[in-house]
Amino acid sequence: MSELDKLEFVGREEHLNRIISVVQKTNTLHVVLVEGRGGIGKTWLLNELQNRLNQIQIGTSEIIDCDTPIFNDAEDLCTQIAKQLYDTTYQEWLLRLRQLREDENHLSQTAYQEERRQLEKFLVDEINRKSKQQRLVFLIDTVEKLGQPEVRAEVWEYIGNLCHQLDNAILIFAGRSSIARQILENSFKEDELTYLELNEFTREDVERYILSKEEQLHFTLGKDLIQKIIVLSGGSPIMIEFGVEYAYREVIPDWLESEDIETIPTRLEKTGGFEAEMVRHITQLRTSMDRLTLLLSRIYPLDSYDIANLLELSTEEAQRLFIDAHSYFFIKPVMGGSQIALHDIVRDLVEKYVWTDIDPDFEWRKQDSRIAAKYFEKKDYELGPQKKILEVQLYSDNSNKAANIEFQIEEVKQRREFNTTRWLWNALYADLTIGFQTWHEVTDRIRRQSKKIGFVNQLLGIAKQFETKLNSDQKFKLNIFESKIVHDLKDKSTKEDEVRKLEKMLLEQSSNSSHQADIYNVLGMLNTKLHLYDEALKYQQECLSLVQGKKLSSAIPGVANQVGYLYRQLNNFQEAEKYYKLGWDAAMEVDTPDKGLTQVMASIQNNLGFLYGQQKDYVKAEQCFKAATDMWSSVEREREIADAEIASAAILVDNGNYIKAKQLLERALSRCDNEENDNKILCRAYFQLGLNQWFSAEVVNEAVWDVTQVQWDLNLLSLAQDALEKSLKLADKYGLEEELPKILHQTASVYWHLGFQTGDRSLQEQALKLNDRSYQTSLEYNDMRYAIDSLVGKAEFDYYAKAYENISDYARELSDRFQSYQNTYQLYFGRILRIEGDVAFQQANYDLAFAKYAQGIPKIFQDGGFGPYSIQHELNLLQKKIERLPIELAKTLIQQLKHQWQDNKALKEWCDQQMFLTRIRATKQPSSHA
Repeated sequence: MSELDKLEFVGREEHLNRIISVVQKTNTLHVVLVEGRGGIGKTWLLNELQNRLNQIQIGTSEIIDCDTPIFNDAEDLCTQIAKQLYDTTYQEWLLRLRQLREDENHLSQTAYQEERRQLEKFLVDEINRKSKQQRLVFLIDTVEKLGQPEVRAEVWEYIGNLCHQLDNAILIFAGRSSIARQILENSFKEDELTYLELNEFTREDVERYILSKEEQLHFTLGKDLIQKIIVLSGGSPIMIEFGVEYAYREVIPDWLESEDIETIPTRLEKTGGFEAEMVRHITQLRTSMDRLTLLLSRIYPLDSYDIANLLELSTEEAQRLFIDAHSYFFIKPVMGGSQIALHDIVRDLVEKYVWTDIDPDFEWRKQDSRIAAKYFEKKDYELGPQKKILEVQLYSDNSNKAANIEFQIEEVKQRREFNTTRWLWNALYADLTIGFQTWHEVTDRIRRQSKKIGFVNQLLGIAKQFETKLNSDQKFKLNIFESKIVHDLKDKSTKEDEVRKLEKMLLEQSSNSSHQADIYNVLGMLNTKLHLYDEALKYQQECLSLVQGKKLSSAIPGVANQVGYLYRQLNNFQEAEKYYKLGWDAAMEVDTPDKGLTQVMASIQNNLGFLYGQQKDYVKAEQCFKAATDMWSSVEREREIADAEIASAAILVDNGNYIKAKQLLERALSRCDNEENDNKILCRAYFQLGLNQWFSAEVVNEAVWDVTQVQWDLNLLSLAQDALEKSLKLADKYGLEEELPKILHQTASVYWHLGFQTGDRSLQEQALKLNDRSYQTSLEYNDMRYAIDSLVGKAEFDYYAKAYENISDYARELSDRFQSYQNTYQLYFGRILRIEGDVAFQQANYDLAFAKYAQGIPKIFQDGGFGPYSIQHELNLLQKKIERLPIELAKTLIQQLKHQWQDNKALKEWCDQQMFLTRIRATKQPSSHA
């Protein structure tokens, strides 16, 4: 039984009865909000309400106290609500919440919000399931502390929405004045919300309260002392508690007993008032309880093991102190009673009146934090192996235990995260120089390795508490770190704001500033994510110039690799190769490459392989991919090995080696054991697999003379559709922007061919929509290759549909909008000319048709093409068209082609071959073309 339970409940009967009457109206929508200043008796009201409701057998939760540093968002409150339901509910909630938080920055915003709604629905369904048996009441205290300050409005909107979905459950909130009232009043009708404000006790209530305290403590105050407490407490329950209990414990100030009530106010004006005097005795540190109170005012909640380590007590002494602390009115049990914390108003008073007296230079508090930081760091490293042991059990035990082990792993993770926040906060408080370095190393490691962007932001918030005390170098590092978090986010406008912030910082830096390179690098990264490749390249080249000038040999390879990547995105393959090789040469100068440099070198080889593959240099490409794979194998990076295998397979697909490509892609897929971790790899693998199935689905038919006559193996085409749909689903779900244009366009192509061959108009309509989305997305993300490809795709689909009148418009748009890319993407400029030629051929305008072929085929030849768009495929179709023409016309048109292809030996030879075949045809049969 708590100390509050032993007191006669006085002064709040009207409030209590009003709440009980609301609770007893079952199956009604209702929310209760109780507000009042600190120490006014809100927690006491909740305790008494809990006791009364239990007596009339209404299911009531434990009091969920938000005055612990674990309530960062609405889901943290829901976690405690889930804990009050069935064990299985809590376990499943915790696992699903872990998934949601890991998905926060991996899913697209649409997919993330849908997963969040599903998680909320799960909890609502579980609450409603249990409340079918009886009315449920959830008691939630100190709600002004619920959620980080910047998200509190959002938290209360979420809570309001949650409450609207409950059938027979009611949430009762208590706390100081906050935004909660405004939002709840906007969310609920007048008869759905009960708002109560607690005020100070009347004199009569104070007298009854003191009498109750005397009975509780088996202790009698003198009449004179009672009168003084009545006057000085101002009707505040917590001040009454101080006066009575401290008299009982014989720590009450001498003047309170010896001086007259008339003179005491004058004394208090000089010392900070009655509330200050009620905690000032702690400065004497006469007892272990005083020392514990000081500790809890800064570091909380604590269990007996924590107390033993932080106060340097024996286990037995700490356990006795922990038990004794429960008898003090200002100590409250939290986390199911396993830990204790100070009442928040007492914490405020100790900070305001005690620490300022005993620790004016903060050295005492810093020393406490040094001990705490060291202790929590040790706990952090102890929790790591616990997680690994459970993970080993998870993979070795039978499936019946798997769910429970996963739940235990998540509990360990949550404990470790909370412990990490306490470690880093205390490290920063103890020593900003060492603490900030520790914070930066630990938090950056978590940022790179962890999927929980929310936790990283929480750790960032800890550092920001100390921002005003950081030196200029530390502030810069904090800003750069925050920019890297923004880089990891999916929100475009946030990235744009961050770019503007960094550009302003850049202007404020002197030309010889040691920070310029970092700013340039992050600006390059952010602009790359925004698909502003020209801007990104400008910044990364500035960064590269600076790191080269300062001879930062370990930094050069990574930056040069980024510059090469940007040149590749801008279709300047020569410059891309130059910078990839510059990065490689710089890396080779490092005597002992560490794991990080090895990964950069592997990335450079992988990028070079992709570049050589695009240039049709398949031997060099294969060599680079193998080197990349070997390097990533040496540092055990399965995900990156899979990436190299996919890149290699892409080149094989382009080269028509479909069997080997399929083997590589299946091997890459086998390396992926978790969609959440491997979504990008899976997305790319399924995309290439879809292309592979599509290109290999063509049924070879020597009689085909027009693309619309090509037949496909519908089974393989359906497999291609399935793989591409998987790829598209992953790209949409995880917001993989850079993957979308190509997936949309190639999926559209497969849909079109399936629909065209089966006569399914709905599939063709879907193809048109997907291709249009590809075009728009490509423009938005500055993906010129697929903007051009999807525009040509529009012409191709209209050719199949015989909407010939649109095709010249597409050709004009291609020329007007993308002319500067013609040399880079000759295949597509060649294809649009060939499509125009096909239109003219269908309309028997052979001169125009062959004029277009004369222009288009050399461009396709220059690129080589791939799959159904390869130069061999195009020449085969052209040959079959020639065979349909009258002999003399065919000869004339072949001569025209040869004349225009004078500079291309291979195409000239092809014309000679066609002329000879035409002569042979002349001896056999006339043309069959209508």
